[in-house]
Amino acid sequence: MTKNIHNPFQVTKAVDFSDQEINEYWVDFPIEGGFFTLANPKSPMPMFILGGKGSGKTHLMRYFSYNLQKLRYPDNHLDGIKKEGYVGIYLICSGLNAARFSRKGQDEEKWDTLFPFYMDLSFAQILLGILYDFLPIVPELKQNECELCEEIVNNIFDKYHFQFPKSIAELIADIKSIRKNLDNAINNCVITGELNVDILSSPGRLLFQIPKAIVKFVKWFEGITFLYLVDEIENLTMNQQQYINTLVREKEIPCSFKIGSRLYGIKTTLTYSAGEEIKEGSEYEKFELDSQFRMKNTKEKYKEFITDLSLLRLHGTGASINKGDALRALSSYFEMRKRDEYYDETEIIVKKYRNSERPYLKKLENNLQIGLKAKVLPGVDSETDINHILSLISYSDHPILEKLNTFLIYQEWYSNNNLTEAAPIIADLCDKFINDHSEKTSYHTAYKHWRDDLFAQLVRECDGKYIYYGIETLINMSHGLPRNFLIALKFIFKWSLFNDECPFGGEHKITIKSQNSGIREASEWFFNDARPIGKDGQKVHDSIGRLAHLFRECRFSDKPTEVSLITFSSDISKSSDEARRIIEIAEKWSLIIPIIGGHKDKNIKRIDLKYQLNGMLTPRWDLAKARRGTISLSPDEVNAIFDSQYSDNFESLLKRRVDRMTAPFFGKKKDLLKKDNKQSLLQGF
Repeated sequence: MTKNIHNPFQVTKAVDFSDQEINEYWVDFPIEGGFFTLANPKSPMPMFILGGKGSGKTHLMRYFSYNLQKLRYPDNHLDGIKKEGYVGIYLICSGLNAARFSRKGQDEEKWDTLFPFYMDLSFAQILLGILYDFLPIVPELKQNECELCEEIVNNIFDKYHFQFPKSIAELIADIKSIRKNLDNAINNCVITGELNVDILSSPGRLLFQIPKAIVKFVKWFEGITFLYLVDEIENLTMNQQQYINTLVREKEIPCSFKIGSRLYGIKTTLTYSAGEEIKEGSEYEKFELDSQFRMKNTKEKYKEFITDLSLLRLHGTGASINKGDALRALSSYFEMRKRDEYYDETEIIVKKYRNSERPYLKKLENNLQIGLKAKVLPGVDSETDINHILSLISYSDHPILEKLNTFLIYQEWYSNNNLTEAAPIIADLCDKFINDHSEKTSYHTAYKHWRDDLFAQLVRECDGKYIYYGIETLINMSHGLPRNFLIALKFIFKWSLFNDECPFGGEHKITIKSQNSGIREASEWFFNDARPIGKDGQKVHDSIGRLAHLFRECRFSDKPTEVSLITFSSDISKSSDEARRIIEIAEKWSLIIPIIGGHKDKNIKRIDLKYQLNGMLTPRWDLAKARRGTISLSPDEVNAIFDSQYSDNFESLLKRRVDRMTAPFFGKKKDLLKKDNKQSLLQGF
């Protein structure tokens, strides 16, 4: 086994990177203006930057910070800041810090008063630290340093316990001392039973008035936005978020805000302004990163973005980076197979069943015999007819086509079409397809649509394993969450080493075996990582399990009705409150992905909500690698899946649905077997 080789995809969380690494691993989104156009850090309009876990939100917000501005313009960051039009003041909301401002024997009103002051001090300290950095390079600041400090102390603080500061360094030291005293009081109040602290300024004054004072005394800062970057506010309580919302609503020029949160992290839109809510559009904008990545018009851009991101990780590792476009370059490191023929996998099946009956044909034979006895087998009068049908559709050297032929027989049977007439047509079309794959026949269309699902059935019935591999598969699975892509590469790299390969080095490619093992491990990781907090976590996981089970049973039925089924639609408004709540939580944790535009009901033209199972979960249940078909669920089915109160009904509802796709009786309903329910191959597929 190859040992002691650094995995370039080992670290995937931006919080674990240094500022230098954030800068080194930065890849801009490949549109004009990139992320600066999408998020516009110099805009006076506040913005909530939302994203699922791994969307890149923290990386983006840290990139907007002053520390990264300095790294971007190492020779003259003053000109860089002027060019970008803002200075970024970054603060990450630590869960440990937020938890300090609650309980401990104190009433919530005290904490609701203290937390704003403490946060204001934190931002003031960061901002003044940035200002201190400007002293040697902005003469006007050095000249007016004492007057600026006087302005801040006299006009912002209600009371000041220290000797008047004559420099920014002294003012920073005073603020550190104030915070230190607060920390001591907060940490010990649970022991002393008292929380005696002085609130030295009104909420928001430090944030809004210090920038105004800076601009007043240092003209260089005119036209510069002071951008407060408040990251990971999902760690804040509802009351703490209410203060952040109030700052957003009451913000004053030249300040603005970028508020970062995971999708599930927004607990309230209320403010302290008479309990009013902040209003999207007029008081703030919302930018959802992963939704942006999933948009149709940016799909190709997202591919370019994450492949560039991956290739950047390989620089400096000794990997031989191929030239050319990013997607092709990254794909070149991975073993691929001929998707149309599935040659390597089906060759094993050919050899295994050379002298024995293939399981799927045996199953079809048994179903036909039962159908014959029950007199529900159209056009078949005897065992001889059954044997003739089987002989016509058998192609032992082409298991995937043989499997398609059985599927087409099931379709004809379901539609109550004459099977003795349909079988020779299927055989003729199969012969033509074997001789010329390019001819656009009905058989060619059926193969193109169903080949992946049929291959999954084929390997399952022949004791094989459905495999996941290829960069396109990883891109589809990532669903606008770049970390998912990197996590999959991390596990693939690990498995490649385990299998004594040399990933991203030399002439040898990463084998399909290693790719499949890595992708499946990544899927398990995601399922466990994307678990909602608290009691709802198990409810959501159970619901996702039932939904995936439904998709799997449909996919592996005799006559699936939808291609590559990992998507459902429904009129959610008619489901229970609890079902809607669990769906909302699952969406916010990116376990299911909303499809923009919904799904139009074929009968009444109603637009229903539409959701896709996150692609990272599909390997866990051997589901499709990409979304195509959509299944419409009734309110009862939605309740049985997402509301634990109705989950006892799930198995019976599942059976009722899958029975309609299962031979020999296809649901035991006459209306399901009526003539022309499906178009026959006799009329053209």
